[in-house]
Amino acid sequence: MKKGFPLLVAALLFASCGSNTDDEGFTPVPIEPLATINEQNEAELVSFLQSHYYDAAETIRPLSEAPDKTLALWDDPRLNVKQVMVRPSEHNLDTEGYTEDEIANGIPHNLYYFLVQEGSGNSLSTADSVYVQYAGRTLDLNLFDQVKQGGSWFDLARIQAPQQGFRGFAEGAALLKTASEVIDNPDGTFSAPDAGKGFFFFGSALGPYQNAQATIPAYGAMFFELKVLARKITDHDGDGVPSYLEDLNNNGFLFDDNTDLEEEIANNRAILPNYFDADDDGDGTPTSCEISRGLDYLDPTECYDADGDGDCDSCE
Repeated sequence: MKKGFPLLVAALLFASCGSNTDDEGFTPVPIEPLATINEQNEAELVSFLQSHYYDAAETIRPLSEAPDKTLALWDDPRLNVKQVMVRPSEHNLDTEGYTEDEIANGIPHNLYYFLVQEGSGNSLSTADSVYVQYAGRTLDLNLFDQVKQGGSWFDLARIQAPQQGFRGFAEGAALLKTASEVIDNPDGTFSAPDAGKGFFFFGSALGPYQNAQATIPAYGAMFFELKVLARKITDHDGDGVPSYLEDLNNNGFLFDDNTDLEEEIANNRAILPNYFDADDDGDGTPTSCEISRGLDYLDPTECYDADGDGDCDSCE
């Protein structure tokens, strides 16, 4: 069974191969403003959707190869769009030239999605671990990664990490549902006829942005074909709070929910979003301890004081 190594490793390594380095043999790519690239990618996406269609073989093909009266993706009622806000900080961009609102809340980017089948099983969140089959292509239909035989587990939270890859992949997966069951076949294969399946089209700000790979150009728009077979609800920091519940603002992005950010900065501590922080409010008492004692784990003024000395303690 082929694993999802290429995509996951790319997602985790993009941060270490950014375009600001001057290593020997590497030509830096100028970092362009989000709005500029968003406008460029949006035009590319619309043009692609107007000139391609979904065919009976469950693939995306040029409309020029289609029978007469075939609907372009753009005109197909199954095509929808979701708006995703992207902040400059997600790609380590200089904030000069951005408004305060754009810095704080981001710039809207369109994620187009075409659901072939929603799925009959469990709903998903961008915090889940999912077992999927997928294929990723650039808008010229060049394949850059795929897992079609068997499947592969992906941690959607890590894939959407700032500067690390494919937020559009996670956002798209969360629009599907799993199969109601995965059936083991006598020949050793398996099938999941009611698994969620769709195509997701997005610009580079929901992907690696300026971080080009051999098969993905800098600032290139792309799309994924995705089939979701199963999911696991995660608790990344083991604090007893499922990771999807640590998305406090319910925007599907786990990296902008950090209750103790100011305290982490003031004390030169690692910056950890809530889903990856075992002490969400930074008061010194682990979240799991506060939950077991009936305390508010998001309130730094409310903690467990075992010996009454005024200091926050662990339950151990």
